[in-house]
Amino acid sequence: KRRITAVKVPVFPDHTDRSIFINQQALPILIQEATRAQGASTDFVSGATDTTEAFQQSLQSAILKAKAR
Repeated sequence: KRRITAVKVPVFPDHTDRSIFINQQALPILIQEATRAQGASTDFVSGATDTTEAFQQSLQSAILKAKAR
């Protein structure tokens, strides 16, 4: 059975100091949640709605591509 053992986020918004701050706070939480949940259904991170939605969509896409292999 396949499992999520790690999640890498190669690109994220870094065009403003606020974007950098939000992503530095939110991404580790989202990665931990995805690994624990074994899927893209993570809780939203307060103050990082856009980051959370983009993370979930990207991870779901990666999971579907991995299943197709």
